[in-house]
Amino acid sequence: MKLNSLFICAASALLLCGACDKGDKKVEPRIVEDAISINPSTATVGSKGGDVPVQVTSSGAWSLSGEGNDLVTPSAMKGKDGDIVSFKIKANDQEVDRLFTYTFTCGKKSVPLKITLKKKAPEAEAQLEIYYPELSNNLPREGGKVTVLVTSSKAWTLEGESDFVTPSALSGEDGAEVVFDVKANETDAEKIADYTFRMDDKQVPFRITVAGGIPESIEITSKPELRLAYTKDERVAVKLTTNVDPRDLSAEITGADDGWLTWSIARPSESGGNMVTAYFSVRQNDGETSREALVKIKGLKKGEATLKVTQLVKPQLTAEKQAYFVGVEEQTLDIPVTANIEFDVALGESGDGWLTYKNYADGVLHFSVGALNGGSARECEVTLTEKNAPDNAEPVKHVVRITQKTKGLIEKVADMRASRCYFATLSNAAALNNLTAGTMEALVNIQETRTAGSISTIMGIEDKFLLRLGDVGVPWNQIQVATSRGNRTNAKLTLSELNRWYHIAVTWTPSSVSFYIDGKFIHSASLALNRGVNLGSTFTGNESKFSRAFWIGYSYNADRYFPGYMSEVRIWNRALSKAEINSENHFYSVPVNSEGLVGYWKLDGGSGNTVIDSSPSGNHMTGQINVRSQNGEQVGDPGMHYVEMSLP
Repeated sequence: MKLNSLFICAASALLLCGACDKGDKKVEPRIVEDAISINPSTATVGSKGGDVPVQVTSSGAWSLSGEGNDLVTPSAMKGKDGDIVSFKIKANDQEVDRLFTYTFTCGKKSVPLKITLKKKAPEAEAQLEIYYPELSNNLPREGGKVTVLVTSSKAWTLEGESDFVTPSALSGEDGAEVVFDVKANETDAEKIADYTFRMDDKQVPFRITVAGGIPESIEITSKPELRLAYTKDERVAVKLTTNVDPRDLSAEITGADDGWLTWSIARPSESGGNMVTAYFSVRQNDGETSREALVKIKGLKKGEATLKVTQLVKPQLTAEKQAYFVGVEEQTLDIPVTANIEFDVALGESGDGWLTYKNYADGVLHFSVGALNGGSARECEVTLTEKNAPDNAEPVKHVVRITQKTKGLIEKVADMRASRCYFATLSNAAALNNLTAGTMEALVNIQETRTAGSISTIMGIEDKFLLRLGDVGVPWNQIQVATSRGNRTNAKLTLSELNRWYHIAVTWTPSSVSFYIDGKFIHSASLALNRGVNLGSTFTGNESKFSRAFWIGYSYNADRYFPGYMSEVRIWNRALSKAEINSENHFYSVPVNSEGLVGYWKLDGGSGNTVIDSSPSGNHMTGQINVRSQNGEQVGDPGMHYVEMSLP
């Protein structure tokens, strides 16, 4: 049994060893290089001797070797990393300096220690000497300590006074050590303290110099990281607190090699003191990505502060449509949004209870709309506001109007701020010519103000018969009829409200013209039109005749656009009565076969860029872009522009 047991144990041991040999890799021991250093590596003591402590830093055990003598005794001859060896040094009985050298060794590395024992003063002649490490008496502005060793044949005294230096002794004997405690220099000028070591008629001068100059201090007290709008900005202000003269400040800019960010000037702030405002210029970012620069604002010396500047891209925040009209039933409403910025969504108070914002996902705003059970129409403005707007710009905002009501007679209107239409051809020119009596009508809604002296065209022919707003000496929002026989207007014909629908009607006879606003007679003036009005004029593409064709929303040049919406543009070959103008729903729709109706452009979407004439005349118009200038940029996209609306 014992033999079998021994055999099994031996076999098991062999199997285990085999498993280890196959699976384990041999681990090589890490090789540690020999290293040793000491602090200090040199020391000087006075003639009376003293102690020199030396700290050893080593990679392993170390040993100490050196010449044997009766004056120096180390506290240890071997040790480990971190040990402190104290060298006890006796007084020098000779009149020469003594030098002792020791060696610390760790493995193959060694480092020497040199100790100088100053000589004793000679007895045959009077002697006074001082010793201090070279340049140790020239201190930085922070101050510090200076140690002086004195060799003298007799007692000595120290003379001199200073308000920033304190010596440890004012008298002593041979081998004394004097420590001068030096305070920091808080002035801009260099400070000097002069002392004299004296023994009888012998004297040795000693000077301590402390560097001057208050350190430059530059601190950004406004935002250390700026986020700027994409637009050009010549005066980006950065607030600083500094003791540097603003004229000595400069900027080192990295990340703007093409010059999109440049340093302008620094000036004292109006608040005075150490407050300074630094100004930068920023070029417009026309790229598709943001750009960053790092700015180091520097003084003449070592003072500096770091500023990070990010210039964003042009923000985009627009809904697919400006206005949405929903039916009376409960429903969901999805509004596509084009945005390259983060934004908040806020509902006006009028949306409480019936309109609920759900979320924004995949470029779409999601709302739920409650049912409208009787009652009048309701409307809510939804405001999209840019989050974390640039530091030098107001947040971008976009307003969407949501209206819930029963279906209106008008569901779409033309935005004439970048649209116009004209006759490319005429199917029935005669229907629009020789109108000795007639009526022009339109629904208009002004969306933006214009400057004094500007002209906004509704319809007609320049220098023939033109219905428009404004003129030189006429308020920009006052209705005027301009004809070859003179212009007619009145101060009462002012459309004073923005975003409000007005119905305008102008009637004429061979001898007069009359104005109606929202069905109310406002003004009448004499005007000789015996030959009638001819409106059947096409635009052939000849620029010189641009203003002599019949247009809606254009005359003379593109800057005479209409600043808002239009709908229900009509021309009649008779002067409508006040009763007819005020008949039920006349503002919003008339039968296409109405007596005398010779032109009827609903401006409700048409067919592509064709503006349909719903009257029996069939004189369809062509819609096109009305390119105009705004802030140095061209405004307008090809074709007519339509927006959803629900009227009345």
